[in-house]
Amino acid sequence: MRTPLLTAVAVLALTSTAATPPPPLHENLRTLTPPSGSALDAEVDPAGDRLYVSSSDGTTHRLTVYSTATGDPVGEPVALPAPATVLALGASGTVYLGLSTRIAAYDTASGTLTDHRIAIDGSVTHLAADPGQGRLYVGNQAAKSVTVYDTATGAPVGEPVVLPFHPAGLAVDTTHHTGYATYVGGAVENGSVVYRNVLNTVDGTTGRLTGTVSLGSTALGSMGVTVDPVGRTGYVANLAAGTISVVDLREQKVTGTLAVDGNPKALAYDPGTSTLYAARTGASSVAVVDPAKGEVTETITTGERPAALALDPEEHTLYTVAGGAVTQTARKAPPEPTPEPTPTTTQEPTGPTPEPTPTEPTTPAPTDTTPTPTPTPTPTATATTEPTPTDTAPDPDSTTTPPPPTEAPAPTGTGTGTITTEDTGPNTHTNTGTGTGTGTNTTGSTGSTGSTGGGLAATGSRILPVTLAAASLAALGGAALVLSRSRRRGAAAAEEDDGTP
Repeated sequence: MRTPLLTAVAVLALTSTAATPPPPLHENLRTLTPPSGSALDAEVDPAGDRLYVSSSDGTTHRLTVYSTATGDPVGEPVALPAPATVLALGASGTVYLGLSTRIAAYDTASGTLTDHRIAIDGSVTHLAADPGQGRLYVGNQAAKSVTVYDTATGAPVGEPVVLPFHPAGLAVDTTHHTGYATYVGGAVENGSVVYRNVLNTVDGTTGRLTGTVSLGSTALGSMGVTVDPVGRTGYVANLAAGTISVVDLREQKVTGTLAVDGNPKALAYDPGTSTLYAARTGASSVAVVDPAKGEVTETITTGERPAALALDPEEHTLYTVAGGAVTQTARKAPPEPTPEPTPTTTQEPTGPTPEPTPTEPTTPAPTDTTPTPTPTPTPTATATTEPTPTDTAPDPDSTTTPPPPTEAPAPTGTGTGTITTEDTGPNTHTNTGTGTGTGTNTTGSTGSTGSTGGGLAATGSRILPVTLAAASLAALGGAALVLSRSRRRGAAAAEEDDGTP
């Protein structure tokens, strides 16, 4: 009864271990609060170990530089002529700032700010840079367009890509030098309002629109966008629907949907860990998504209404702009897998375990596996005319109860013997003869034949005593035959002497 119980306990232990959630892989290191006002946007420079945060209190606008290693400010905040609502890191350590109707450039090496670096006809709402190609993508809300600029000259590359609605999200694939912009808007068709959510592809070399992907018809739909350059996959956050669309950028089609509640908006993707981050404006947190599993694996607590994300792909560190500050979150190395113990197979009983029945202890007869040569003795026995059967005395050294007759095999043996008979009748006759016979041992027999053998076998003696007993039985059998014949001859001789016919 103990084995099934132990097995059940082991199964419960394994089940509880498997149900234990894995430890969190992300840890909030610190919260960076600007010296004045609220944080508007952030951009990280992995090569320089610097974080740039723009802030404003309505009248004073700043750009603050932080050390990503310690979180301490580096130098004094830089005064800005206008609020920088969006930032982008370009080539040679240049930070581009969207100042509504223009774009300023901050040289990180010299610490100087150049205003009116690029003039914009309209209002800047989105920025994305491709340092390798020297391109800057600008989303213009007032003009409902996306324009690609050459950062070396500040001139546009080709004509602006005009959209039906203002751009709601913007990202760039720096590996394939391609920009992606989303928009969402409603239109009246056949008397009904229809919402359109579209992902647009813009070529960085020519500045032209090269593709569109329909993402559904949800109001307040497609917003933030990010790209996996390795897998050529795009991710688009659908704010009201609480989902993220997965897009095959090669085939220009939607291949899946990830469920992320809490109104996801801004997105970031870490190609080194294949991790997707989604800022949930309605939950004051960032969802950590495993695209391969298609599920949210962790939640990072942030300030209220997270609106922007910046990622350091080298250190796997995320910066979330939320609640007027920036939360710095580091991804920890996953724990080393614990080697699983080798399971021990337990033989399960095939039926109910019988209750033991109290019995007298018995000592099994030992079995000698060593082959023993069987000698053929020639015993000499002296018998009287009328042999008296006697019981064989049990072995005094034995404590074993003789087994029942059906449990012990009957040993057989052959032998020869010589017997001398003396008749006590009127005439004295001495008969000497030899005989050969077989004897069978019957355990527990009280007869004259086999009594000695039965006693030897019952005591659990070894093979040699049993063999000797068998030989003795054979000799006694032969002697009995000779005795019988001798007696008949003696009787005949007596009759002759008496003269009886």
